[in-house]
Amino acid sequence: MALTDLIGTELGMQTITIEQGPVRAFATAVHDDPDAYTGPGSPTPPTWPFSMSYWGAWAGDATAGLPIEKLRGPGRMILHGEQEFDYRRAPLVGETLTGTGQISDVYEKDTSSATMEFYVREVTWRDAAGDSVVTERFTLIVRARKG
Repeated sequence: MALTDLIGTELGMQTITIEQGPVRAFATAVHDDPDAYTGPGSPTPPTWPFSMSYWGAWAGDATAGLPIEKLRGPGRMILHGEQEFDYRRAPLVGETLTGTGQISDVYEKDTSSATMEFYVREVTWRDAAGDSVVTERFTLIVRARKG
């Protein structure tokens, strides 16, 4: 059964500075032109914010706040679901952003062979002025086999 009591759980804050080297490596990995993301003030690739949650205060744990140990078990499989980005503007190389995370939704769906539990982690990234830059949403799916 999905852990709906997690809805609204605050995941804390983290601060990162966007460095050109990792942005260029990310662009190369997703088969984008790294030269388009070179120099201070350059925009980042469109899916770059997904990687930002793996840095900073969460110590590389983008699932922070989710009780992964309770989600694992026999007949259960953890999957990467969808990710979504709500942009106000592109994050820029050289800027420092602060992300505030929470579990924004938990729900489940039944299929003939499994129950699918959906856990939505949402992180809003703000610039030094406190303006929202981008909100990144990531859905973790737990497939629990029936019977």
